[in-house]
Amino acid sequence: MAITDVPEFAHLTDADIENLGRELDAIRQDIEDSRGARDARYIRRTIAAQRALEVAGRLLLAGSSQRKFWWAGTATLGVAKIIENMEIGHNVMHGQWDWMNDPEIHSSTWEWDMSGASKHWRFTHNFMHHKYTNILGMDDDVGYGLIRVTRDQ
Repeated sequence: MAITDVPEFAHLTDADIENLGRELDAIRQDIEDSRGARDARYIRRTIAAQRALEVAGRLLLAGSSQRKFWWAGTATLGVAKIIENMEIGHNVMHGQWDWMNDPEIHSSTWEWDMSGASKHWRFTHNFMHHKYTNILGMDDDVGYGLIRVTRDQ
């Protein structure tokens, strides 16, 4: 389907589309030019904080004889996992930090604690899901159950 087949965009002229392209390119260039040491510090600190939370959670669980420490350890591990999956792993695997050329924080080498290998996630998520978003039979994220559903589900 071409953009001219979508009613919301069919009124755009070739010049409008070219102008939109230039505006989007300018936004991208602005973002690329703004990346630097502050961003690198952010991801490194986030990784360090996530790892510290994971260690703290495991220590609370291992050293706990009281239920409140077990709950605290469980909650701490839960927060660490959320940060690992959503703020670190997902973004690293999308290549958000590849500009740093840091082999430890690069989409081609990053491995995270999940059920599959990172290279498989990159294919099913970065390629299949983002190319065929919500298309039954193409996007594996459709139909996983509670979160990703179609109208029929």
